[in-house]
Amino acid sequence: MERALKRIKAIRQASPLEMSTMIGAQASKQQFDKIMSYLDLGRQEGAELLAGGAAATMEGDLSGGFYIQPTVFKGHNKMRIFQEEIFGPVLCVTTFKTDEEALELANDTLYGLGAGIWTRDLNRAYRFGRNIEAGRVWTNCYHLYPAHAAFGGYKQSGIGRENHLMMLDHYQQTKCQLVSYGIKALGIY
Repeated sequence: MERALKRIKAIRQASPLEMSTMIGAQASKQQFDKIMSYLDLGRQEGAELLAGGAAATMEGDLSGGFYIQPTVFKGHNKMRIFQEEIFGPVLCVTTFKTDEEALELANDTLYGLGAGIWTRDLNRAYRFGRNIEAGRVWTNCYHLYPAHAAFGGYKQSGIGRENHLMMLDHYQQTKCQLVSYGIKALGIY
């Protein structure tokens, strides 16, 4: 966790027009206020604040922008900050003891757009990838978006699939028709 927090504290917030910028401002005051209310909610729920937790103060032309510090909370899966979509620079972490408990935590949500797995065990990577209820599961990476990859969610995240031949399934019915063109009878028929 210490290594992760060190990386989070090194995130560069600046103008989105600069190539070295890692996180820009929120798109609107409304979104900024929503995220800030979740930061307050996390504290009220008793989550431990490990990093961030406030508006980011920017200098010059960026002052007054809707910047929020990258934030990390430690808590449990029953907290609203774990269960609701914040859509901001907020990460909620918890602990688990077994693979089964980790899968239970991963699937204990109304949503299922994307998930990430980090492991050196290929068997575990495969099992988790198959069993996590999400439309896209990254293994040992996150947010790589090949143009041809299917995109869509499970549960209350997304409807159908986009960016893939799979999207055509919504406009057709699949049929399997097996035909023999042989003149002689096959088998017992």
